[in-house]
Amino acid sequence: MRDILNIWKRVYSNWRYVLSFVTIGIAFFIINVVIKNFNAIISSYSLLGFFGILKFIWTLSLGFKQTTTTSSFITLIIISVLFGMLFTLITYKVKLIKTDKKLGFFWTTGIFLGFAAPGCAACGVGLLTVFGVGASTLYLLPLKGLEISLLAIAILSFATWKASKDILEGDFCKI
Repeated sequence: MRDILNIWKRVYSNWRYVLSFVTIGIAFFIINVVIKNFNAIISSYSLLGFFGILKFIWTLSLGFKQTTTTSSFITLIIISVLFGMLFTLITYKVKLIKTDKKLGFFWTTGIFLGFAAPGCAACGVGLLTVFGVGASTLYLLPLKGLEISLLAIAILSFATWKASKDILEGDFCKI
């Protein structure tokens, strides 16, 4: 674990990677806020205009904690941080070598699940509604849809650990 922390120190000692981490994490969070509040944003556009909507989205982002359950808010923050970390580590690794296909699978799956259920099951389930999985369906799950966010956290954590380990071990493409 100490070696992984040293990798993170090496990566995040560069201000560009820190900036990328923060920007990607915040962007992911805001995209999830927009997904959850999409109807309100669309209906307010004619009243507020483009710059008014940007301010509205910013206000929604700052007040997001009050519009969702504590567990949904915490899992979204964790997923946003892991997404920012993973994206930054992948970028760092790509600058060294091409990324491996196994890591790409976990990265893609974790990101999809993070987008799929960003909010609470009762009020906004992100992209799962596009696939016909409504809030009532997720409400039948024992943790009321929190399982999907926890699965996304687990997959993103594994992918982040794997990316860090691959950077540490110099897991380069043998071609």
